[in-house]
Amino acid sequence: MYPRLGTKVCRKGLSKTTLKSKRMATLNYKILPARRKASGKLGIYLALTHKKTVRYISTEFEIDDDSQFENGRVCYRKDASIMNKRMAYVLSEYKSKLDNINIKAFSTCASLKDELLKTQQEEESMTLEELLSRRIDRIRKEGRENYAIMYERSKKVIMSIIGNPVIEYLTRTDINLLVTKMKERGYTSGGIHMKMAHLKAAINEAVENRWVRYEHDPFAGFKLPKIGVRLMDVTVEEFQKIRDMELESKRAKFARDMFLLSFYLGGINLVDLMQVNLKGEELCYIRTKTKNKKTGDKFTTFRIPEEARPIIDKHAPGGKLEWPGKRKYEIVNSYINGCFTKLKEEAGIKGTFSYYSARKTFAQFAFMIGIKTEVIEYCVGQTVKSNRPIYSYVRVIQRQADTAMRKVIDYTVNPDAFDLYDVI
Repeated sequence: MYPRLGTKVCRKGLSKTTLKSKRMATLNYKILPARRKASGKLGIYLALTHKKTVRYISTEFEIDDDSQFENGRVCYRKDASIMNKRMAYVLSEYKSKLDNINIKAFSTCASLKDELLKTQQEEESMTLEELLSRRIDRIRKEGRENYAIMYERSKKVIMSIIGNPVIEYLTRTDINLLVTKMKERGYTSGGIHMKMAHLKAAINEAVENRWVRYEHDPFAGFKLPKIGVRLMDVTVEEFQKIRDMELESKRAKFARDMFLLSFYLGGINLVDLMQVNLKGEELCYIRTKTKNKKTGDKFTTFRIPEEARPIIDKHAPGGKLEWPGKRKYEIVNSYINGCFTKLKEEAGIKGTFSYYSARKTFAQFAFMIGIKTEVIEYCVGQTVKSNRPIYSYVRVIQRQADTAMRKVIDYTVNPDAFDLYDVI
């Protein structure tokens, strides 16, 4: 439990309004109204008293004005409760350090303060911003630019809610507050799940690398919000309409080509389609999203279907797709999103429809005609699920993938020829 701010936590006879070490140096929180920061806010300081002298230690905590601080505690703020818990934790940490120092060796309060700060610096406390930025930089160096962008968005939302605390001070209260505030802001369960998963992964990395040690893990007992199934696939009738109809705008035609090409290539993601070479008869690539998660053979290999060849000849005569404008992922993705909006309008598609719909549709059709789950996962480059022990004994081979993809495409040509859920 955190000590209550301003209460006695040590041996009998000590002051009720301060935390004292066993040798009578005291620590408590103070504000200095005459000393405002460049931002205009008031900092909350730890006042160290020794030899009847006071020295102040800066902290991360700030308030807008002195009316938000009474008797060593923050008040009249929405985040008062969470700030007070963090402040209590910081106070107890400094108290513990003070108790382990031979205070008699320090003749002045200033020298005692220097020793406390030296001890604090040696521990190299890491802030939330530093932790998330370090993780984002590593992801970007691995070539996963799209994932890094998603992480940056999560970082922005998380820090807008709980600020930039030292990660050592994160508590379960912070985690619950994040979920509550994101719900209030209208984020979906999927959006909340993603952002909390990003934070949890970063905290786990910090623990594994011993950048932080928790007495109470802030994520202990926390369950990520369940993600609803994203209904982004189209029906076989809608697929046929998209494939066969006469389109008016250039953008809608381009979106159709990208939708069909992704579908014919096993629902390949845009970030991978931008990098692969389609010149040969086969496509062999490592899916960017899971290249650091897969074990064993990371390559997805299959014969390029004949239906994809006219689109490749049109947009990738040299093997690499020729994109409008620069080849930067964010620009291409934004352009394609606009094209798919136009295609959705002209084709009269109801519900959510985007480039990702090709991947969802491929997987849905494959499942409907009875293709085995592990074969579908291979075709789309999905990570092998560790909770299926059968993977210790078997592996999917290219011939199975080629057969499965041929069946899925044939289903879109003549769906009546298939008995749904007939296993291959």
